Amino acid sequence: MSSAYSHKTVNTFVLGSILMFGVIELAIVYWFFPKSYTPYMLLNPLYFFLLGLTVLLALSRIESKRLHPGRAVARLMLLNASQFILSACLLFYYVYQINVQRRAFLLTFGLFYIWFMCIKLFVLYNIDSQHKHHKRMGIRDE
Repeated sequence: MSSAYSHKTVNTFVLGSILMFGVIELAIVYWFFPKSYTPYMLLNPLYFFLLGLTVLLALSRIESKRLHPGRAVARLMLLNASQFILSACLLFYYVYQINVQRRAFLLTFGLFYIWFMCIKLFVLYNIDSQHKHHKRMGIRDE
């Protein structure tokens, strides 16, 4: 029996957890720290939802090409690096151009980024579990 999850389960977990974390995080800020809340914070869940979609799209492309898990992880790490650079650029833009409740925005963005990295870790673990399952079953990876 494999401990790897199906694609539907992984997709639901990734996108659902991003949306749930966004709702919970913004609700906490809105109700407990109303002076720190800004409408710009609504962009955090949307941004990370789009990043999550790119991870899932990359996974579907990796599977359609039937890449070896080592190559798949390397491509996902390249995607991870590009997402980090994009996130840093967006944060610098926010700090220098918008600068509304900068600390609160950076804190919520940072917490969301940490959560998003945990989700990616789950995805990479799932790829490893699938590879181990394929090895046990004698299914050959290319």
